[in-house]
Amino acid sequence: MLPRPPACCPAVKRHLFQPSDSIWVSDEVLRHAFQRFVNSRSGKRYGSFVPGPLESRRRLGKRRMAHLTESVPAPAHNTGPLWGFFGEVGNAQWQWEAPTTRKSTGASTAALPAWLLEWDTSPEVVPESAVVAGSMNKPTEETIAIEEDISKFRTTLLAASSDQLLDICEEFNQLYKQSLRLGLVSGITMHSALNTISRDIRLAFSESGLADTHCLLSFYQAFWDGVSSCKVLQPVDLDARLLNRFLSYLGNLPSCTEVQTLFHDVMHAASVTQLGKMNRGVDRLVEAWARSWLHEQPPGDPRLSFLGASRDLSESLDRVDRLQSLMHSREDDDRQDLSMIQKAVEEAKAILDSALEHIVQAEKALVPRNGSIETLASILGYLPRDHLYRVLASCTQNIVRIHNSMENPVTDLYYGWLSLVAKVPKLPHKMFVNIVKRMGKCKGVREQPLPGAVVLSRWISQGYLGKGGALIRNTCEVSSLNSGPLDLGLVLSAIDKHREKVFRQTKGIFKLLHNLERYREVFGILAQIQDLGLKLPKDIIGPTIEIMSKYDLQLAYRIQKMFYTGLRTNKQVLRPDLNPNFIVSMVNHRRFSPQQIWRVMGIPFYEKMQPSKRLAFSTRRLSPAMIELVTKVAIAFAQTDARCQRVAFRNVVQCLHHLRRHNAPLTPELTRAISHAGFTRKIVAGEWISKELLDWVLGLIEVAEGTDVAVITDKAVTYWNEQLAEEQDEEARLKAREMNVLHVGPID
Repeated sequence: MLPRPPACCPAVKRHLFQPSDSIWVSDEVLRHAFQRFVNSRSGKRYGSFVPGPLESRRRLGKRRMAHLTESVPAPAHNTGPLWGFFGEVGNAQWQWEAPTTRKSTGASTAALPAWLLEWDTSPEVVPESAVVAGSMNKPTEETIAIEEDISKFRTTLLAASSDQLLDICEEFNQLYKQSLRLGLVSGITMHSALNTISRDIRLAFSESGLADTHCLLSFYQAFWDGVSSCKVLQPVDLDARLLNRFLSYLGNLPSCTEVQTLFHDVMHAASVTQLGKMNRGVDRLVEAWARSWLHEQPPGDPRLSFLGASRDLSESLDRVDRLQSLMHSREDDDRQDLSMIQKAVEEAKAILDSALEHIVQAEKALVPRNGSIETLASILGYLPRDHLYRVLASCTQNIVRIHNSMENPVTDLYYGWLSLVAKVPKLPHKMFVNIVKRMGKCKGVREQPLPGAVVLSRWISQGYLGKGGALIRNTCEVSSLNSGPLDLGLVLSAIDKHREKVFRQTKGIFKLLHNLERYREVFGILAQIQDLGLKLPKDIIGPTIEIMSKYDLQLAYRIQKMFYTGLRTNKQVLRPDLNPNFIVSMVNHRRFSPQQIWRVMGIPFYEKMQPSKRLAFSTRRLSPAMIELVTKVAIAFAQTDARCQRVAFRNVVQCLHHLRRHNAPLTPELTRAISHAGFTRKIVAGEWISKELLDWVLGLIEVAEGTDVAVITDKAVTYWNEQLAEEQDEEARLKAREMNVLHVGPID
């Protein structure tokens, strides 16, 4: 089998014209650019299509020969295959050789045959050791020319009058942008020009008394336009320090729409590696952006958005009329296909969504701050998670400092920053909670409740509300017009109206408020839900009271009472075994009487019942969780210091009566609680243990723990009574001796 013809054969036979602006890109530059591309987007590589060394050399040779042949322009007439000049030559006589290193020559660097040199119109080829201008920081003729242009511009700028400044800057911006587009500016020159020209423009305009913002912004825009449209290098190939300095200079300008758009373009074009090294510039721009919210921004022109919304609404009316006609025809003919009706419904929904989007755009034009917050949130979404949290934490600290430094701080900056953090996509819950806690250090905002608009924006940005987020937001805004500021209760009410998983979002709100330690707001939300007539599932109230009891027991008890009276769900009452720590906390608190505790648990007070009813067995069996809860309550009463021994023992016996009435087994834990409340606490207090109490408790111990434990307990109590009797006799004799002043009577 004959070998494959060399790659130069079909290349020579093609009639290709040499483009006038072609640039030789060496293999070293290609390799460097490919490695930068691979490493810029991800730090991991799970596979590779890079060829081996032999295949790489073969491909390199093919590319080199194709380049040599493409540098030859096609003649005016068709000369036919050039291989005919060599006579009849078979394919087997050709042999491929590996390419060698290109060597630079004085006159011509293109290794062409002598009979092709007269047609050579290609530019001088750069040696392979050289790199495209701009990729490496070596001075070339083009770089020197650009530096001369920059030096000439600086000299002219400083010597020009105020009337000539704008024209000079505009002319240089066009020249500089064209040089950047062609890749003629090195990285060092870019960095130097960014520093020196920015300083000179400020100096020239300050001396003339003119504003330099427009000229600086035009220069920065020209720089970025040239870099982004460069034919040699892309923004991901630039040094991250250069982009960081560029963002720092942008942060010195007033935060306007042009600056914000330029910031968005830079962040969108930068790689992950570059973004990780641009923290300082990003911090300055974000802080300047947030400062702009303190000033009133002029509204935009919403007429175009309103026109689009009006057009969509008119079209939606036609869609609804068509849908109604389809429904009427469906009633007349049941065999009609439902797919047409479903398609009409989807079209009507799409038109309404488009109209709503136009209305939102009009709102952003009327209230520029809302659009500014959303734009900045989308920009911060480009940052990696660790760098995003670092930027947000640093800027949050600066925002708090700015807010507290004001003599009469306003809440615009506070609410604006919270809205921004809530709208950042894919922000973890822990980061959001931490930032909200830090914002709580602002003066005058700690007492204010968490804004409902912030929580709603957080849910919409994270996708918790699905496609109905925009409709829910509109419903909340309409409700707030009549009832005042939007709070969390109105948010839950709007979610419930749209059937968007209100129970899950209620749990999310309670979890968020728990992390923020805003427990009183939970009670306010529950009270508002009661007023709105909403129903809550039992798996929300129980955990809420359980968590609340660790921080504010009285507030948890108020929620408990409110749940029993007004917030019943599916006609069920609260199960006490869902919040055992709450019950135990009430036992250990002097504020709550035993009657309140048993009322919360739903257990009657057996001491006030008739003996016949007290000893009667109930047909309803207790669940294992309820038996465990009653046992825990008995142990808590036995060990608590908030109750005296007598009250504690009576409530432990109350637990015993409840378990006996429902035919629950007598456990060793319960008998230990009884012995602790009846024996141990009396012994600690130095009191006598009666025979009746001893016999009654020993009977319970023998049933639950065995005869051996009962015998040991009996011996211990008997020994205590004997020791106590001896001590009392001794004290009586000593007292009698002290009272016998005349020492009359029998001798001891």
